[in-house]
Amino acid sequence: MNIDQDPAHREDNDSTSTSELLKTFMRFARILRLRQKTVLATLVLSCLLGGCYYTFATRYFQSSAELLIIEQYRDQLSSAGNHRSSENTMATHSKIVRSPKVIQGAIERLPQKYRGDLKNKASKDWVSAISANLSTSITRKTNFIDVRYRSKQAESAAAVVQAVVNSYLEFVRQNHRSAASDQLVHLEKQRATLEAELDEKQNQLQVHRERVGHLAISSEDNVVEPMIQAAMSLNEAALEAKQKRLELQAKLDSVKESVEQGETINLGADSTAGQEMLLASLGLSSRDTRVLAEQDKRLLTAEEELRNIEPFYGPNHPRVRELQTQIININQFLANYGSNAGKILNAERRDELGSIVINKLQQDVSQAMQQERQLTSSFEEARDVASKHSADLATLENLEREKGRLESSYDAVKDQIRSVGGLQVQAPIRAIAVSEPRPEYRPVSPRLKNVVLGSIFAGFALGCLVVYVQDVLDDRFSSPEELTAQLGTPVLAMVRKLDPLPGEGVATIHTATMPNAVETESFRTLRTSLTLSPTSCERLLISSSEPGDGKTTVSANLAVAFAKAGKRTLVIDADLRKPGMTALLGLKSQHGVADLLLSDEPIAEQVGNYLHHTEVPGLDVVPAGIRRTNPAELLSTDQFVELLAWADSQYDQVLVDCPPVLAVSDAQIVGRHVDAAILVVRPEKNPRHMVIRAVESFQSTNCEVLGIVANGLTTEMGGYGYGYGYGYGHEEEAEESAATRVPATTHERPHYEVPADVQTVQYAPPVVPHSATEPAAPIRPRKAA
Repeated sequence: MNIDQDPAHREDNDSTSTSELLKTFMRFARILRLRQKTVLATLVLSCLLGGCYYTFATRYFQSSAELLIIEQYRDQLSSAGNHRSSENTMATHSKIVRSPKVIQGAIERLPQKYRGDLKNKASKDWVSAISANLSTSITRKTNFIDVRYRSKQAESAAAVVQAVVNSYLEFVRQNHRSAASDQLVHLEKQRATLEAELDEKQNQLQVHRERVGHLAISSEDNVVEPMIQAAMSLNEAALEAKQKRLELQAKLDSVKESVEQGETINLGADSTAGQEMLLASLGLSSRDTRVLAEQDKRLLTAEEELRNIEPFYGPNHPRVRELQTQIININQFLANYGSNAGKILNAERRDELGSIVINKLQQDVSQAMQQERQLTSSFEEARDVASKHSADLATLENLEREKGRLESSYDAVKDQIRSVGGLQVQAPIRAIAVSEPRPEYRPVSPRLKNVVLGSIFAGFALGCLVVYVQDVLDDRFSSPEELTAQLGTPVLAMVRKLDPLPGEGVATIHTATMPNAVETESFRTLRTSLTLSPTSCERLLISSSEPGDGKTTVSANLAVAFAKAGKRTLVIDADLRKPGMTALLGLKSQHGVADLLLSDEPIAEQVGNYLHHTEVPGLDVVPAGIRRTNPAELLSTDQFVELLAWADSQYDQVLVDCPPVLAVSDAQIVGRHVDAAILVVRPEKNPRHMVIRAVESFQSTNCEVLGIVANGLTTEMGGYGYGYGYGYGHEEEAEESAATRVPATTHERPHYEVPADVQTVQYAPPVVPHSATEPAAPIRPRKAA
């Protein structure tokens, strides 16, 4: 799963961002508080400028009017609240009010006495001068346009607004009339063009009809054109003649075959007319023909009567049975008659009848063939004529369709002409002035409230900008609060700038030489903060971010303060590269830490040879010793750990003076074996980012930075002001005698107030130190941060 898509991870990032933003805001607020004089100065300057502006600025007066825009849609009005009102229409008319053409019309209507805003200006600049002070706005969800104008005279403002409104109303009327007239002229031209085209198309249609003839009938009547119908009739007749010829030819072939085979010629009982023709050709009487006709008639009559009565009577009805018998008898008679006639023919005139029938059928076939050829020839001629006529008919239909299209377009143009003629009477947009402009004698600019609020806001914004620029350009800590906020650790003490003291050794330490001076009070404050700290402080590392920050001075004075409080204190100079403590106490060229760490003998047996006692009771020092080329490696050995363990077992307080943490890694190496570290900072010297890096360097080795000592402060540094200018009212001897009377199992209880930023804990008695001759105690593990 992608961690960027994890909701919990995003929430953590959001909370972290919010926290960082809040910290940045709080830090900037503290900077504003510290630089409040700068902010106040900008506020005062801004207010003064605002007052001058309000006093000497030109007064402007404003007048306004309201316009109601009504949209009309043919026969239906759309007023202010109708949903069909368009925002685009309102925006368009708002721009029209401020258009140069409307303003030019307003200037022409404006009386000369109200043209004060146009004085000393060229006539070509009048429109821009009016437009600069003219404004419009649309009331939301309404069809109202507010027209406002500002002028140096109240009467002139009202007159200009009135002139602009009148010019706009006239523009709307003229615009719609002009638009309708232009559209009407265009439509009239279009109508004349269509009318000419329609007349020309009508003439073409008439000429074509005369050429084609008036026989064509519209296809909508479902009637075929006569020429085409004649061709179709000839085609049908030719087909019928062909069919008749084929039937006669088949009969002829059948009769020839019967005669050749000597069979009886069956004339067919189904053709009575044929029977009569053959009998007549053979000389038979017509009586037989009449008999057959009468029998056929009786048969048809009987069958029709039977069909009529059969649904109403049953099959056994006498009349039904009588009719059925009659029909059977007639059919038998006709069948016997045909058979008898065939026998007569076969017996008497078979040969003569065959020849007659064949000759007759041959004549009929010849006549049928002749008729077929004539009909086919006539059909082909009619088909050619009909084809040519069809092309003429298609052209005629196209002309008629084109004429119908032109007539439709002509009617549509006539309807548009009538509609545009109505628009000339009633325009689609109406504008009404619902409120008249009146002079307002209270100036709209400058307004006192706006000037005051603007001056305050501008002054504060300018002050914040100046403070921010100062903070960016000055990469220094401006206050103890900023130190604490940026580094996440408290400021334990703020030390004034100490003037060098004459002499050498302990005499140059202010806490030893000037115990009651104001400058030394900060070291007693530092001692108290460390004594009451909840964190174990028996082994402390003192370092700085850069050289020259006064870490050695702070270490020496703090050591003297601990010693004067009755604690056995040991100072170890672990700055093996540039030993400041060794030089301060005049112990150069003396063996010390470097020599002790190179010795192969136990630390507890050799340390006494390198230990130096000072003039201050209870304060001992182990100098740096002879310089070596590998100080970091020496401090990383087990001998240094044993040295710290021995010192912890023999002394109440152990202070290790280390090199600057950003310069070399020695302080980080030592920091792994002590309880905590104290970082000395010179606010006017150390850049903010370097101090932050120094703290992060200790934290990277799991060494707790117990606090910050702000060193080298002066009275000019306002952010670091403090009130330690009072004295104690007793001498150092009294303090020292009181310290000697403190029992060995108790600590001194300071009689001055504890700083507010130090957390008070329950007091616990210290461990009684061992004598220098006793063996060293086991190494005490460093307490976790």
